[in-house]
Amino acid sequence: MSDGGNMTTVIEIKSLSFSYTKVKAQKKVLNELSLSIKQGELVCLLGANGAGKSTLINLLLGRLAPQSGHISIFGQQQGIREVRQRLGVMLQDSTAPDKASVRELLVLFSSYFEHPIELPQLISQLNLEPIIDQYFVTLSGGQKQLVLLALALCGDPDLLFLDEPSVGMDVTTRRILWQVIEQYKSYGKTIVLTTHYLEEADALADRVVVLKDGVIVADNTPQQLKTQFAHKLIKAKTCVSQDVISKLEGVVAVSNYGRYIEVTSQDSSATLKHWLTLDPAIEDLTISNCDLEQAFLQITNSPMSQEQVA
Repeated sequence: MSDGGNMTTVIEIKSLSFSYTKVKAQKKVLNELSLSIKQGELVCLLGANGAGKSTLINLLLGRLAPQSGHISIFGQQQGIREVRQRLGVMLQDSTAPDKASVRELLVLFSSYFEHPIELPQLISQLNLEPIIDQYFVTLSGGQKQLVLLALALCGDPDLLFLDEPSVGMDVTTRRILWQVIEQYKSYGKTIVLTTHYLEEADALADRVVVLKDGVIVADNTPQQLKTQFAHKLIKAKTCVSQDVISKLEGVVAVSNYGRYIEVTSQDSSATLKHWLTLDPAIEDLTISNCDLEQAFLQITNSPMSQEQVA
């Protein structure tokens, strides 16, 4: 793998809009979206189902054509051969021929590229040696994901798209995935990641870009997003009902976890003051900072503009 050079712009998106035409109406999925991604960045795209993530990925890959706006990758039009040779892609619906062995798949996919990565290196990085001669159909879900990641890396790409890569992985294979991603990033390569695992985004991403209704509502580092949403999580056993707690000062959200109530508060002192008045015998009280999942829920459940969270 080659070393990264200067921090140049790898992806440039300007005023991108896209709609799907239905029988009687058009559904706008992306609305005047602009985004720039630099070389060496790992950018995680987050958003609820229908937020526009898959459409954006398909547009970047040239599988869909922009209806308005502009996309460039490496300063060129997306979808052309020169760009495709520099991409690695692992989509959520990716698969491979059942009756091909892992070795056969790696050799085949490597043949598509002018400068493929050395296969022994790839096999070692992803710990594929124990399954190298097994048919794809015989692999577990997590093993299949690792093989699909290997296929995405065969061409030694400068830009890697990973769409829900850790689905179906156990803890061990997910750790291998994370290590490979971190190593890949250390070479100065660029990664666009989508995931439903907020812990994964928090651990790996340089930037988190949150989509809602086709627009970017947040674009910042995981730490800055967590700091900006400086709410506290209060968890305790209590005799006070969830409905009553939801009306206390500062409370943003309330959840029930078995015998525990978990409260997200934007004013933890005020919330606790009133809560303790109602239940002086409150038990197992803990207070912690907001995590990325809580920040994500707050971003996507409130009418925030990009300027408020960027």
